[in-house]
Amino acid sequence: MISNILYLDYKGFCYTKVNSCIILFKEVFKLKEKLTIGEMAKLRGMTAETLRHYDRIDLFKPQYIDPNSGYRFYSIFQYEVLGTIKELRQLGMSTDEIKDYFNERNFSKSLDILKAKHADLVSKLNELTDLEENIREKIVYLDLVAREKELQTVMFREIGRRKLITLNEKINNNLELCYGVIRLENMLAEKTPILASNRLGILIQEADLRTKRFEEPSVIFVVAKSKEKIPKQYQRIVPAGLFACIRYNGELLWNRSESLSKIFDYLDEGGYQITGDALQIMHVDITITDKPNEITFEIQVPVQKV
Repeated sequence: MISNILYLDYKGFCYTKVNSCIILFKEVFKLKEKLTIGEMAKLRGMTAETLRHYDRIDLFKPQYIDPNSGYRFYSIFQYEVLGTIKELRQLGMSTDEIKDYFNERNFSKSLDILKAKHADLVSKLNELTDLEENIREKIVYLDLVAREKELQTVMFREIGRRKLITLNEKINNNLELCYGVIRLENMLAEKTPILASNRLGILIQEADLRTKRFEEPSVIFVVAKSKEKIPKQYQRIVPAGLFACIRYNGELLWNRSESLSKIFDYLDEGGYQITGDALQIMHVDITITDKPNEITFEIQVPVQKV
Protein backbone atom coordinates (compact mmCIF):
# COMPACT_ATOMS: atom_id res chain seq x y z
CA MET A 1 0.00 0.00 0.00
CA ILE A 2 1.44 3.38 -1.02
CA SER A 3 1.65 5.89 1.80
CA ASN A 4 -0.15 9.19 1.18
CA ILE A 5 1.63 11.05 4.00
CA LEU A 6 3.30 14.20 2.70
CA TYR A 7 6.34 15.92 4.17
CA LEU A 8 8.00 19.29 3.71
CA ASP A 9 11.72 19.73 4.35
CA TYR A 10 13.26 22.92 5.69
CA LYS A 11 13.56 24.30 2.14
CA GLY A 12 9.89 23.76 1.50
CA PHE A 13 10.23 20.75 -0.85
CA CYS A 14 7.46 18.17 -0.66
CA TYR A 15 8.02 14.43 -0.72
CA THR A 16 6.54 11.13 0.52
CA LYS A 17 7.96 7.97 1.99
CA VAL A 18 7.53 6.22 -1.36
CA ASN A 19 9.74 7.55 -4.15
CA SER A 20 7.16 6.81 -6.84
CA CYS A 21 4.73 9.16 -5.06
CA ILE A 22 7.26 12.01 -5.26
CA ILE A 23 6.91 12.04 -9.02
CA LEU A 24 3.10 12.00 -8.82
CA PHE A 25 3.11 14.82 -6.29
CA LYS A 26 5.46 16.90 -8.44
CA GLU A 27 3.15 16.40 -11.42
CA VAL A 28 0.08 17.48 -9.45
CA PHE A 29 1.55 20.49 -7.65
CA LYS A 30 4.50 21.39 -9.91
CA LEU A 31 6.95 22.00 -7.07
CA LYS A 32 7.65 25.71 -7.07
CA GLU A 33 7.87 28.57 -4.62
CA LYS A 34 5.03 30.76 -5.93
CA LEU A 35 1.52 29.33 -5.84
CA THR A 36 -1.78 30.66 -7.13
CA ILE A 37 -4.73 30.85 -4.78
CA GLY A 38 -6.18 27.70 -6.32
CA GLU A 39 -2.91 25.81 -5.96
CA MET A 40 -2.44 26.82 -2.32
CA ALA A 41 -6.05 25.95 -1.54
CA LYS A 42 -5.69 22.51 -3.14
CA LEU A 43 -2.39 21.90 -1.39
CA ARG A 44 -3.95 22.60 2.01
CA GLY A 45 -7.30 20.94 1.36
CA MET A 46 -9.49 24.03 1.56
CA THR A 47 -11.45 26.21 -0.84
CA ALA A 48 -10.14 29.20 -2.73
CA GLU A 49 -12.99 31.28 -1.26
CA THR A 50 -11.71 30.49 2.23
CA LEU A 51 -8.31 31.90 1.28
CA ARG A 52 -9.94 34.97 -0.25
CA HIS A 53 -11.83 35.48 3.02
CA TYR A 54 -8.63 35.16 5.05
CA ASP A 55 -7.04 37.73 2.73
CA ARG A 56 -9.93 40.18 3.14
CA ILE A 57 -9.78 40.04 6.94
CA ASP A 58 -5.98 40.27 7.00
CA LEU A 59 -5.52 36.86 8.56
CA PHE A 60 -3.51 35.21 5.79
CA LYS A 61 -2.42 37.24 2.76
CA PRO A 62 -0.52 36.31 -0.42
CA GLN A 63 3.18 37.08 -0.16
CA TYR A 64 3.67 38.29 -3.74
CA ILE A 65 1.78 40.65 -6.04
CA ASP A 66 2.84 40.76 -9.67
CA PRO A 67 3.56 44.47 -10.43
CA ASN A 68 2.43 44.09 -14.04
CA SER A 69 -0.61 41.83 -13.86
CA GLY A 70 -1.65 42.47 -10.26
CA TYR A 71 -1.97 38.70 -9.76
CA ARG A 72 -1.42 37.57 -6.20
CA PHE A 73 0.72 34.57 -5.28
CA TYR A 74 1.37 32.66 -2.10
CA SER A 75 4.76 31.29 -1.16
CA ILE A 76 5.20 27.62 -0.36
CA PHE A 77 7.09 28.82 2.71
CA GLN A 78 3.74 30.10 4.06
CA TYR A 79 2.53 26.50 4.36
CA GLU A 80 3.17 26.39 8.13
CA VAL A 81 1.08 29.46 8.85
CA LEU A 82 -1.87 28.25 6.79
CA GLY A 83 -1.63 24.76 8.27
CA THR A 84 -1.69 26.23 11.77
CA ILE A 85 -4.73 28.35 10.90
CA LYS A 86 -6.51 25.26 9.60
CA GLU A 87 -5.80 23.29 12.77
CA LEU A 88 -6.82 26.16 15.05
CA ARG A 89 -10.11 26.46 13.14
CA GLN A 90 -10.62 22.73 13.69
CA LEU A 91 -10.18 23.40 17.40
CA GLY A 92 -13.07 25.84 17.19
CA MET A 93 -11.08 29.05 17.41
CA SER A 94 -12.55 32.14 15.73
CA THR A 95 -10.57 34.12 13.18
CA ASP A 96 -10.15 36.91 15.75
CA GLU A 97 -8.76 34.42 18.26
CA ILE A 98 -6.37 33.11 15.61
CA LYS A 99 -5.19 36.65 14.85
CA ASP A 100 -4.42 37.08 18.53
CA TYR A 101 -2.63 33.73 18.51
CA PHE A 102 -0.28 34.92 15.76
CA ASN A 103 0.31 38.31 17.41
CA GLU A 104 3.81 38.12 18.92
CA ARG A 105 3.74 34.34 19.30
CA ASN A 106 5.84 32.77 22.01
CA PHE A 107 5.85 29.49 23.85
CA SER A 108 4.10 30.71 26.99
CA LYS A 109 1.36 32.59 25.12
CA SER A 110 0.67 29.68 22.79
CA LEU A 111 0.46 27.26 25.72
CA ASP A 112 -1.97 29.52 27.60
CA ILE A 113 -4.20 29.91 24.54
CA LEU A 114 -4.26 26.17 23.92
CA LYS A 115 -5.06 25.47 27.59
CA ALA A 116 -7.96 27.92 27.47
CA LYS A 117 -9.29 26.35 24.25
CA HIS A 118 -8.93 22.88 25.75
CA ALA A 119 -10.97 23.92 28.79
CA ASP A 120 -13.63 25.31 26.45
CA LEU A 121 -13.73 22.08 24.46
CA VAL A 122 -14.02 19.99 27.64
CA SER A 123 -16.95 22.16 28.73
CA LYS A 124 -18.65 21.66 25.36
CA LEU A 125 -18.02 17.91 25.50
CA ASN A 126 -19.61 17.75 28.95
CA GLU A 127 -22.60 19.69 27.63
CA LEU A 128 -22.95 17.31 24.67
CA THR A 129 -22.64 14.32 27.01
CA ASP A 130 -25.45 15.69 29.18
CA LEU A 131 -27.56 16.35 26.09
CA GLU A 132 -26.98 12.82 24.78
CA GLU A 133 -27.97 11.38 28.16
CA ASN A 134 -31.11 13.52 28.20
CA ILE A 135 -32.14 12.44 24.71
CA ARG A 136 -31.41 8.78 25.49
CA GLU A 137 -33.65 8.96 28.55
CA LYS A 138 -36.43 10.52 26.48
CA ILE A 139 -36.22 7.71 23.90
CA VAL A 140 -36.39 5.07 26.65
CA TYR A 141 -39.37 6.87 28.20
CA LEU A 142 -41.27 7.23 24.91
CA ASP A 143 -40.63 3.58 24.04
CA LEU A 144 -42.20 2.69 27.39
CA VAL A 145 -45.16 4.98 26.72
CA ALA A 146 -45.73 3.27 23.37
CA ARG A 147 -46.11 -0.07 25.16
CA GLU A 148 -48.31 1.20 28.00
CA LYS A 149 -51.46 2.64 26.41
CA GLU A 150 -54.07 1.64 28.97
CA LEU A 151 -56.06 4.57 30.39
CA GLN A 152 -58.45 5.00 33.32
CA THR A 153 -57.07 1.92 35.08
CA VAL A 154 -55.80 2.19 38.66
CA MET A 155 -52.44 0.52 39.30
CA PHE A 156 -50.00 0.48 42.20
CA ARG A 157 -46.36 1.40 41.67
CA GLU A 158 -43.35 1.72 43.94
CA ILE A 159 -41.66 5.00 43.04
CA GLY A 160 -38.31 6.22 44.35
CA ARG A 161 -37.52 9.47 46.13
CA ARG A 162 -37.82 12.56 43.97
CA LYS A 163 -36.69 16.17 44.29
CA LEU A 164 -39.12 18.69 42.86
CA ILE A 165 -38.45 22.25 41.78
CA THR A 166 -41.49 24.39 42.48
CA LEU A 167 -42.34 28.08 42.56
CA ASN A 168 -44.67 27.46 45.54
CA GLU A 169 -47.36 29.44 43.74
CA LYS A 170 -50.80 28.12 42.83
CA ILE A 171 -51.74 28.14 39.16
CA ASN A 172 -55.28 29.32 38.48
CA ASN A 173 -55.49 29.29 34.67
CA ASN A 174 -53.60 28.43 31.48
CA LEU A 175 -52.10 31.93 31.23
CA GLU A 176 -50.43 31.54 34.61
CA LEU A 177 -49.43 28.02 33.61
CA CYS A 178 -47.51 29.28 30.53
CA TYR A 179 -45.51 31.79 32.53
CA GLY A 180 -44.96 29.31 35.35
CA VAL A 181 -43.48 26.71 32.98
CA ILE A 182 -41.14 29.32 31.49
CA ARG A 183 -39.91 30.35 34.93
CA LEU A 184 -39.26 26.75 35.91
CA GLU A 185 -37.41 26.01 32.66
CA ASN A 186 -35.21 29.06 33.21
CA MET A 187 -34.16 27.63 36.57
CA LEU A 188 -32.75 24.50 34.92
CA ALA A 189 -29.20 24.39 33.57
CA GLU A 190 -29.70 21.30 31.40
CA LYS A 191 -30.63 21.22 27.72
CA THR A 192 -34.12 20.21 26.50
CA PRO A 193 -35.42 19.47 30.02
CA ILE A 194 -39.15 19.41 29.29
CA LEU A 195 -39.47 18.10 25.73
CA ALA A 196 -40.74 14.51 25.69
CA SER A 197 -40.37 13.94 29.41
CA ASN A 198 -42.56 13.00 32.36
CA ARG A 199 -41.11 15.65 34.66
CA LEU A 200 -43.57 18.55 34.49
CA GLY A 201 -46.69 18.50 36.62
CA ILE A 202 -48.73 19.93 39.47
CA LEU A 203 -49.16 19.08 43.13
CA ILE A 204 -52.66 18.36 44.42
CA GLN A 205 -52.75 19.10 48.14
CA GLU A 206 -53.68 16.33 50.55
CA ALA A 207 -56.31 18.58 52.18
CA ASP A 208 -58.04 19.06 48.83
CA LEU A 209 -57.91 15.32 48.17
CA ARG A 210 -59.54 14.45 51.49
CA THR A 211 -62.33 16.97 50.95
CA LYS A 212 -62.81 15.87 47.32
CA ARG A 213 -61.99 19.33 45.97
CA PHE A 214 -60.20 17.86 43.00
CA GLU A 215 -60.23 20.91 40.69
CA GLU A 216 -58.71 23.41 43.13
CA PRO A 217 -55.74 25.56 41.93
CA SER A 218 -52.49 23.65 42.31
CA VAL A 219 -48.74 24.26 42.51
CA ILE A 220 -46.68 23.58 39.38
CA PHE A 221 -43.35 21.67 39.55
CA VAL A 222 -40.56 20.04 37.55
CA VAL A 223 -38.82 16.88 38.71
CA ALA A 224 -35.15 17.80 39.19
CA LYS A 225 -32.19 15.68 38.20
CA SER A 226 -29.82 14.73 40.99
CA LYS A 227 -27.08 17.13 39.90
CA GLU A 228 -29.33 20.19 39.63
CA LYS A 229 -28.32 22.89 42.11
CA ILE A 230 -31.54 24.59 43.16
CA PRO A 231 -32.06 27.03 46.07
CA LYS A 232 -33.71 25.30 49.01
CA GLN A 233 -36.74 27.57 48.96
CA TYR A 234 -37.67 26.12 45.57
CA GLN A 235 -37.07 22.49 46.50
CA ARG A 236 -39.54 19.92 47.68
CA ILE A 237 -38.83 16.26 48.41
CA VAL A 238 -41.32 13.52 47.57
CA PRO A 239 -40.42 10.44 49.65
CA ALA A 240 -40.15 7.02 48.07
CA GLY A 241 -43.17 4.83 48.55
CA LEU A 242 -46.27 3.19 47.13
CA PHE A 243 -48.42 5.23 44.77
CA ALA A 244 -51.85 4.58 43.32
CA CYS A 245 -51.60 5.72 39.69
CA ILE A 246 -54.02 6.35 36.84
CA ARG A 247 -53.60 7.78 33.34
CA TYR A 248 -56.18 9.79 31.43
CA ASN A 249 -56.79 12.18 28.53
CA GLY A 250 -57.52 15.78 29.39
CA GLU A 251 -55.82 18.96 30.56
CA LEU A 252 -53.23 19.58 33.23
CA LEU A 253 -55.33 22.00 35.27
CA TRP A 254 -58.73 20.43 34.73
CA ASN A 255 -60.60 17.18 34.04
CA ARG A 256 -59.00 15.17 36.83
CA SER A 257 -62.06 14.65 39.02
CA GLU A 258 -63.20 11.48 37.27
CA SER A 259 -59.78 9.87 37.52
CA LEU A 260 -59.28 10.85 41.17
CA SER A 261 -62.74 9.53 42.04
CA LYS A 262 -61.78 6.20 40.51
CA ILE A 263 -58.60 6.11 42.58
CA PHE A 264 -60.46 6.84 45.82
CA ASP A 265 -63.12 4.20 45.10
CA TYR A 266 -60.31 1.72 44.46
CA LEU A 267 -58.52 2.69 47.67
CA ASP A 268 -61.68 2.38 49.74
CA GLU A 269 -62.37 -1.09 48.35
CA GLY A 270 -58.79 -2.25 48.94
CA GLY A 271 -58.34 -0.76 52.41
CA TYR A 272 -55.78 1.92 51.55
CA GLN A 273 -55.42 5.51 52.72
CA ILE A 274 -53.60 8.49 51.26
CA THR A 275 -50.41 9.72 52.93
CA GLY A 276 -49.65 13.05 51.28
CA ASP A 277 -50.04 15.34 48.29
CA ALA A 278 -50.71 13.78 44.91
CA LEU A 279 -48.65 14.43 41.77
CA GLN A 280 -50.30 14.99 38.42
CA ILE A 281 -47.62 14.60 35.75
CA MET A 282 -47.66 15.33 32.03
CA HIS A 283 -47.28 11.89 30.51
CA VAL A 284 -47.54 12.72 26.80
CA ASP A 285 -48.04 16.40 26.02
CA ILE A 286 -48.02 19.03 23.27
CA THR A 287 -44.22 18.99 23.02
CA ILE A 288 -44.46 15.72 21.06
CA THR A 289 -48.00 15.53 19.61
CA ASP A 290 -50.77 17.72 18.24
CA LYS A 291 -53.43 15.01 18.57
CA PRO A 292 -55.70 15.54 21.61
CA ASN A 293 -56.35 11.80 21.94
CA GLU A 294 -52.60 11.21 22.42
CA ILE A 295 -52.16 13.80 25.19
CA THR A 296 -52.25 12.01 28.52
CA PHE A 297 -51.52 12.70 32.18
CA GLU A 298 -50.75 10.46 35.11
CA ILE A 299 -51.96 11.04 38.65
CA GLN A 300 -49.84 9.52 41.42
CA VAL A 301 -51.34 9.40 44.90
CA PRO A 302 -49.10 8.27 47.80
CA VAL A 303 -50.86 5.51 49.79
CA GLN A 304 -50.42 2.89 52.46
CA LYS A 305 -52.39 -0.11 53.60
CA VAL A 306 -54.65 0.63 56.55
